[in-house]
Amino acid sequence: MKLFHKSYLPLIAILIIVAVAIGYSQISKSSPQTTQEVSVNQKELEGYYQVYKNPSVIFLRKAFNAYLANDGSQVCILQGAVKEDRREGIITGLDAFSRDYYKSKFIVATIDDNQENGKDIQIIFQDKPDRIFYAWVGDNPDGKTCLIGFNSKEYFDPDKVKDLNEVYKRFLLDKEHAL
Repeated sequence: MKLFHKSYLPLIAILIIVAVAIGYSQISKSSPQTTQEVSVNQKELEGYYQVYKNPSVIFLRKAFNAYLANDGSQVCILQGAVKEDRREGIITGLDAFSRDYYKSKFIVATIDDNQENGKDIQIIFQDKPDRIFYAWVGDNPDGKTCLIGFNSKEYFDPDKVKDLNEVYKRFLLDKEHAL
């Protein structure tokens, strides 16, 4: 069963692009101006680690593993989340990026409810923290959880990425909690 009629695909692509742009700007705005590591109290830290127990975040790890194994029998990954496409500074699809990203554990930068369906999750891979990725995890009409979309901006300023990596250093080095 198809999730969307073909006539909706350009609208969905635009929505994904806008969501990524908004999410990236929120991360940029919330990052301190210096390269000091984020300081959090124990309660905030424990709250953050609860994100890794979120079913959508756990599903995302399973989706990457299934993609790497070329086995879609256990996990639903829609074609729009796989096929490479480039539009207006955004690269979409798992096929567009090195598999080395998906072999790495990832940290969650943001997770929000998606207005359409499911969760919008921004992640950074620990072994290749050179870009922020956006994943859309949600349910198809049959109620099955699927990876609906996956993308990243085409270009990230290396200095801003370096600063972001320094700010989130604690999490990028944490192999215990990351997925």
